Amino acid sequence: MGFFYNKTVMEKAGLDPDKPPLTAEDYISALDTLKGKGIAGHWASPFQFTGGMSVYQLVTQFGGSLFSEDAGRATWAEEPGVKAMQWWLDLVKKGYSPAKVAQDADFIAFQNDKTAFNWNGIWSLNTLAENTKVKWGVAAMPQIGEKKAVWANSHQFTLPVHKKPDDNKVEASKTFVNWVSQHSLEWAKGGQIPARNKVREESGFKALTGQATLAEQLDYVVFPPAVPGIGDALTEFYTAVNTVMLGGKDVGATLKAAAGRADKILAANKKKYA
Repeated sequence: MGFFYNKTVMEKAGLDPDKPPLTAEDYISALDTLKGKGIAGHWASPFQFTGGMSVYQLVTQFGGSLFSEDAGRATWAEEPGVKAMQWWLDLVKKGYSPAKVAQDADFIAFQNDKTAFNWNGIWSLNTLAENTKVKWGVAAMPQIGEKKAVWANSHQFTLPVHKKPDDNKVEASKTFVNWVSQHSLEWAKGGQIPARNKVREESGFKALTGQATLAEQLDYVVFPPAVPGIGDALTEFYTAVNTVMLGGKDVGATLKAAAGRADKILAANKKKYA
């Protein structure tokens, strides 16, 4: 994810449009300034895209994780998870965000100069670049908790196992994947960060200022555990975020109930995919 800031809205509120707030203290101070000007500075989405992903990274920033080290149980109901969810909910409670934000309404409001800050995926770079009406900038994710962390995911090529392997096809597939990796600057232009280190060191990639800026976060990205069926359990987390933000349910109780359901899913998947 990346931190997108609307320079027009920041200027309107008297904030420096070239100095986005990157610490917890500065972030809340900026939101207070915006609120004083009648501007809801950060619309908090209740949906997975992008509210759930935002809370996901906040859990890690507050020193926790969504799952135990072996991914055998959900841990988002522990103190870091409660802090993260409460911080996101407080954006609404403290008047920094409207309540019950619709899907993608946060990003639309950002482009219409109705809000100053938006946490969104790197895929937003090209959308914003094509919108000549909005003045914006992008920075690494603000550090709200005890440490830096940013939600991330990835795309993979998969070489399936066949009942009757064909060595020639396998080698051809490997050659193709390697070629794509070597030429993944084109992938970056589509609004992504190449996995290949050498490509990220190329001048062509560094010229993509938005992608290059967000690539600086690679040392502290947070990926879902590499466990079969983990998405089934993650759905319970995203549902809990949605329930808290839209239903006004207790943070701790909602996260605990969701974690309990996720634990059953994790146990079932362990048997299923063992």
